[in-house]
Amino acid sequence: MAAVATAAMMMAAGCSGSDGGSEGSGDGPVDVTYWLWQDDATDPTWDNLAEEFNKTHDDVQVTLENIPLDQYQNQVVTAVLNGTGPDAARSKDWWLGQFAPQGAIADLTPFVDSWDGKADVVDALWDTGRVPGDDHIYMLPHQYTTLYLYYRVDYFKEAGIEPPATQQEFLDAAKALTKDGRYGFDVRGGAGGQDQWLAWMYAGGAQIVDSDGNIVLDDDTGVEVNQRYLDLVTDLKATPPGSITADFAAVKTNFADGLTAMMIHHPGSLKEMQEHFGDKLGVIPVPTVDGQPGPTLGSMSGNVIMANSEKKEAAWTWISWLSEQDQMETMSNSAQGQLPVLQSVIDTPAYTDDPQLKVAVDAIPRAKVWPGIPGVAELAAKEWNPTIQQAFQGSITSDEALTTMADVLREGAE
Repeated sequence: MAAVATAAMMMAAGCSGSDGGSEGSGDGPVDVTYWLWQDDATDPTWDNLAEEFNKTHDDVQVTLENIPLDQYQNQVVTAVLNGTGPDAARSKDWWLGQFAPQGAIADLTPFVDSWDGKADVVDALWDTGRVPGDDHIYMLPHQYTTLYLYYRVDYFKEAGIEPPATQQEFLDAAKALTKDGRYGFDVRGGAGGQDQWLAWMYAGGAQIVDSDGNIVLDDDTGVEVNQRYLDLVTDLKATPPGSITADFAAVKTNFADGLTAMMIHHPGSLKEMQEHFGDKLGVIPVPTVDGQPGPTLGSMSGNVIMANSEKKEAAWTWISWLSEQDQMETMSNSAQGQLPVLQSVIDTPAYTDDPQLKVAVDAIPRAKVWPGIPGVAELAAKEWNPTIQQAFQGSITSDEALTTMADVLREGAE
């Protein structure tokens, strides 16, 4: 993936990203190729939106190419290196540091500044489309999510304890609830667990980078907050067997089956858990150090335009249409949906009338994402799992674990 740096010269060559009529050629509609992944491949929402777009736009037509998520990032990297690929693509916020500094994706700032929908996007979410130290916008926000804490109301009542507001109260609760074949919490040390962990770290006051762009993940605060997370396994023994290698499927199953009392996830699980548990389900923010409202992890799936596309105007027509109110509402309420990024949609009853969903919505202004810096993709996708698992097993200390992680980021920035 580091080889993306060599792609900048290809970008300057202006290679065409897809076949079809060029912009302004007068040869009929401009054909735009759009790459995406789907969390639920059986859901027709994306296909339905593309069909609607093509029916209502004579000048631009879009073709979707659906790629499995576990292959997606590598295919985008390969396309960049080869000067091929789509005109526009779906992207995660933490991939920007891999692509934007190398000129692989287009600067969308001129498009955004002239877009009628700009003011409707929640202001804090524009930063998810930037990279640290750069005010330009490289990704148009589309679907967002924030992580929070699910808990079993009935288990807490049985134990005679209140839902935790502070991280120490969380640790105390996890210990108290670990008995009679039940456990307090899953640390999710397997695939995807880096997001759950970072929600805990952010809520505890840790940072990855400071305001000057310095890597500070392994400072004293980070080491302390990470140690509390490790204590769930090493000291409190409050996690079920297999937790240190568990992926989300195992975490969700353990919670749904009553094996664990708490689970960190985003609203993607809410409807399912509400139907499963009814009034036995509780939802609260990820506990902070002092119990006051604080940050959690947010994650954005947005849209980028490839720098090598000769059809940027047409590509913008498609991705900006996706971020208009009606399409945003359709996507956000679908099986593919997360939280909308438009205030006009957030203010609808679907997001204001459910107090448990509102916990996630209220966290949007405070949430922090993985920073879009080189090295994040390497850390999150590869190095985090073995490092945190060694720490859970006691093979390395909290300090050593975070230094290893921080060094991945520092090397990526060199």
